[in-house]
Amino acid sequence: MGTEIRNHASGTNALRPGVLLLFLFAFLRAIAATAGETPVPAAYYVGEALSGNPSLASMQERIRMKENAAVRAGAFDDPKAWIGLTNVPIETWSFRDEDMTGKEIGISQMFPYPGKRKLKTNIVEREREQAGYDLEEMRSMLRSEVKMTYAELAAVRRQAEVVRRTRDVLRDIVGVTQELYSAGRGSQPDVLRGQVESGKMREMLLMLENREKVLSVRLNTLSALPPDRPVPDLLELSEFFLRFRPEELMAAYREDRPARKALQARVARGEAQVAMARREYYPDFEVSVSYMQRDPMLDGTKRSDMVTSMLLMNIPVWRKAKLAPAIREMIAEREMAARELDALDLATSNEIGRILATLENRAAVAVLYRTTLIPQAEQSFRANVESYEVGKIDFPMFMDSVMTVLSFRKEYSGMVGEMHMEKARLEAAVGRELN
Repeated sequence: MGTEIRNHASGTNALRPGVLLLFLFAFLRAIAATAGETPVPAAYYVGEALSGNPSLASMQERIRMKENAAVRAGAFDDPKAWIGLTNVPIETWSFRDEDMTGKEIGISQMFPYPGKRKLKTNIVEREREQAGYDLEEMRSMLRSEVKMTYAELAAVRRQAEVVRRTRDVLRDIVGVTQELYSAGRGSQPDVLRGQVESGKMREMLLMLENREKVLSVRLNTLSALPPDRPVPDLLELSEFFLRFRPEELMAAYREDRPARKALQARVARGEAQVAMARREYYPDFEVSVSYMQRDPMLDGTKRSDMVTSMLLMNIPVWRKAKLAPAIREMIAEREMAARELDALDLATSNEIGRILATLENRAAVAVLYRTTLIPQAEQSFRANVESYEVGKIDFPMFMDSVMTVLSFRKEYSGMVGEMHMEKARLEAAVGRELN
């Protein structure tokens, strides 16, 4: 197209009508979609992330660890066994001299106070429950991160395509202006203005291309894919409206948000820990049984074997120095978890309100761009083309109309991308996907 345009530059007018029509046609189709590969949806990258992310696998191992710890927490301690010699005289080392000399074997078992084993198991089960919810929260956050990165990358690519196509049209305009100036039919300020705008557009494109590379690496990394793997075409983002009220989303948050359930599990664990600390006021018991075999005396008198049984218990007497501080410690830990739960509720309520207000604003502005600002800017560009043909406006005003259309198209693509990013943040805050 550039060669055809420049060939028209040999005419006598500043720009011939045919040339301007070519500019008009090329610019207004600047963001026409190009044929390429089948776009890959965000669900593909979400699936790859949830199935291959090593952080999720690590948390799953932690859950298995807690499951086995819960089984072990409720088990009895291993019994103790012993074999010994009792009351052997050191002068003779004989088992027949003294009446109390014998060979003894015994066993003992510790029995915690009733309820302690159940409480220990309950504490670890709450830890396993919390780990499970932590895993679900990680999955939710990872899903949100992937969707936000996908949306931003799609928006940046769209913006880069707008800039790239506008740059191609602008390059042709600048080329024609330079040829007209060389032929003595143009002005140097027009040439310089075109070169400046072309340079600004090149800078804009370089920044967008760099951002695209960064986001591509991030999307692959989040999805557990090779970082340097090329990201194929993505789905084109479009406007949307969320028909949810704040109270509906808060209800969904209280029902589904894994982070909230994890804190509730922490509170339940704290209650079990307080109950366990209070149960330490009661003693544990140890039961032992031993059997002692005795040899006959030196004169042949037989002696009966003997059985001994004992019940031992610890005496929790250090209550002020040991037990009461332990109870206060567990109560403080439980209250800390409860306050964190309240703080999460408040933060989520604020986040939901902020995102809904942002989405409402973004949706209204996006509609304004699509239905009013962009069509008006394009109409203004058409009118300026006609005015420039007959010399009613100068080249700077003509260039202003080109840059205005570019700016509106670029901002519209960014606005739609921000809407999808905010939706992903809202899904993370609520704990479920919103369709």
